[in-house]
Amino acid sequence: MELGKDNVSRREFLGAAAIGAAVMAAGPVFEIAAKEDVMPAAKDIYVCQICGHVEFGMAPDTCPVCHSPKEKFAENNKVFSEAIAKYKDAGISHTPDIVVKKKSEFVPEMPNTEIDVRIGKKLHPMEEAHHIRFLDCFVDDKYIARLYLTLGSSPATTFYSRIAGSKVRVVELCTIHGYWQSEAQV
Repeated sequence: MELGKDNVSRREFLGAAAIGAAVMAAGPVFEIAAKEDVMPAAKDIYVCQICGHVEFGMAPDTCPVCHSPKEKFAENNKVFSEAIAKYKDAGISHTPDIVVKKKSEFVPEMPNTEIDVRIGKKLHPMEEAHHIRFLDCFVDDKYIARLYLTLGSSPATTFYSRIAGSKVRVVELCTIHGYWQSEAQV
């Protein structure tokens, strides 16, 4: 299966979406904190060939999104650089923009950081042929959460974090332009 192309079966995609939704519903408050963009390293990147989840450092024993075994991960250290090289002017509408509020006004009952994420300084379109499939969030390269986007949604979200870390990373998958990411220091 090659993500970003039309050869993803509806069954595979919906199955991964259902598992991801269940994982998110059962998980804790999503925990991320960030400040500024930094240039991410491009080594030891693994992509799940079932759901498109990206792991940094080494492939996990089981995919945290779709629960596929380690064998379903393929090393692809160029997953981000290929999109940047192929679509040189697309960064303005594909690179995740991260804004941090150290204190959440929406969830004041517990100490947490509010992280707003939008795809692109120029907002990414959400059309049938060209949209963002998902946003994956990481703290210190540890997977935290996935948000699936539908055509009726905007390519933006807010995460609430109680975990301390030194950086946050957001990865997104565009149906036409592939994988894009942004990192921010805590």
